[in-house]
Amino acid sequence: MNKRHNKWEICGAGMLVGLFLGAGIGTASAHHVIVDTDYVIKNKDKPGVVLVDARAASDYKKGLIPGATVLGEKGGAVGLRDVDARVLPVNKLEKILGEAGITRENEIIVYGAKGDTSPDVVFWILEYLGVGKAKVYHGGFDDWTAGKHPLTNEPRKLPAAQFTAKVRADVIATTDYVKKNLQNKEIQFIDTRTAKENSGDDIRSLRGGHIAAANHVNIPYETAWKDPDAAKKLAEKTVKDREGMALKDTAGLKELYKDVDPKKEVVAYCQTGTRSTQTYAVLREAGYQKVRNYDDSWIVWGSDRDLPAKNVSYYDFVKLNAALKRLEELEKRTVGESPPLKAPLKD
Repeated sequence: MNKRHNKWEICGAGMLVGLFLGAGIGTASAHHVIVDTDYVIKNKDKPGVVLVDARAASDYKKGLIPGATVLGEKGGAVGLRDVDARVLPVNKLEKILGEAGITRENEIIVYGAKGDTSPDVVFWILEYLGVGKAKVYHGGFDDWTAGKHPLTNEPRKLPAAQFTAKVRADVIATTDYVKKNLQNKEIQFIDTRTAKENSGDDIRSLRGGHIAAANHVNIPYETAWKDPDAAKKLAEKTVKDREGMALKDTAGLKELYKDVDPKKEVVAYCQTGTRSTQTYAVLREAGYQKVRNYDDSWIVWGSDRDLPAKNVSYYDFVKLNAALKRLEELEKRTVGESPPLKAPLKD
């Protein structure tokens, strides 16, 4: 299996440094798309600003930032996409956002749990709809509570408004667009999935592997965190909080994306176009002006054998079926050999 990929042309170091220093990840300057707690405190209650909690009701009913509105009980990333995690038609998005009291002219600050992709999905969709002042509070609810700031149990209810989209086709990549630009060296593809997904060792579609693009690199989205293993550690309960999911500092992000030419277009993708929205937001914050999210992503590309791919792998169904058969036989023997249940001993 070929596991090599092409390296990108390395851009001028001075230009890339300038982009990241100008962006200043985590600061509260008005032009940033990723903001911190200080920015939220100073701006969330200003006229024309809407703070959106992108979490599901199971989370936001336990407490949310005062003044925050919500996008339904399922959360923003689910409510604004269909059952296959594809972005909803524009007219449906306009209806949902309008009913929430949001307009395209608002400044919209979206948050969720620290490091979670839900606010990034909403942020990307807002930019796709033409919102010019959308922002992500990456530290989100965790940073807010860590600062011992007040909470509420009541979401803000805004009067219904008219949301009129001005679709930006330049921030979304369709499957046709990707197919037409595979050999375009002016377009850089970032696979934000894990290394094993990229290599074809972890198969999550009809086939494993990655898109066969001329300019392609694998940079998992969580490598932008201070601790790329933070989610795994949290699941294993070896850490108690999400602090490791904070973004790297300017120098760390500059090093991570040093081979990503800011003069060229970037198309980020993953399995369902979800993880890649966080990379989209980070690159936007860093000053990259031409960034797209591939909404269909590998779940669609990997399922179509006519679409070019590298590191292609398939499930070995013969071995899988044999293993399942052995498991069934083992279960039957185990049941047959099990001694009859005895009544519990009594004191």
